[in-house]
Amino acid sequence: MDRLMTKEVLIGKIKAGEAREVDFYEADLLRADLRGADLRDLDLVRTHFVLANLQEACLAGANLNRAWLIGADLQGADLQGAQVRDANLEAACLKGANLEGADLSRVILRGGELSGANLRGADLSRADLSGANLEGADLTGANLRDAILIEVNLKGANLCEADLSRSRLSSANFDGATQVQNADFYNCLGLAPGAGVDLVQRGALSLEHLRPLPEFIPGPFVNSPLG
Repeated sequence: MDRLMTKEVLIGKIKAGEAREVDFYEADLLRADLRGADLRDLDLVRTHFVLANLQEACLAGANLNRAWLIGADLQGADLQGAQVRDANLEAACLKGANLEGADLSRVILRGGELSGANLRGADLSRADLSGANLEGADLTGANLRDAILIEVNLKGANLCEADLSRSRLSSANFDGATQVQNADFYNCLGLAPGAGVDLVQRGALSLEHLRPLPEFIPGPFVNSPLG
């Protein structure tokens, strides 16, 4: 990014439809009001959108790899096909957002609000969604392999054909409305055996390798004065 360009000038260019003239690398858009902004197909690698308002913004096809979106408001935003690998979206709001086909591998989405979001075919492998709200989200065919889904709310979510193999699911909320037909829970961790049987009865693939998370046993030096 041009270090002489102030945040106000940068925001002005975005709102004037001149975003394609800008180098956004590591740009500071902290708390920027970018509601409805057109940022489609832009290179936004490592851009700082912390606490920014991106409601209804168009980020379809954009490259947001390693971007900072902590606490950002992306409600209703379009991120279809976007690249968001290794980005930090902790506590971000993506309620009703379109993330179909987006690459969200290894993202941090702890405590995120994704209720009603479209995540069909999205790649969330190795993502951390601890404590996130995915109520009513569409995760049909999504890749959640090795994802951390501890205490995630999946009430009413659609997980048909989704791959949750080797994911961590302790205290995840699967209520009776969650659709799991042909969902793959192979070798997942932390899901109670009783819950696993229920998922299979509702159409999920076999869970013969299901096992609980190992119990933590403190080491001999945990309480050592030298620790």
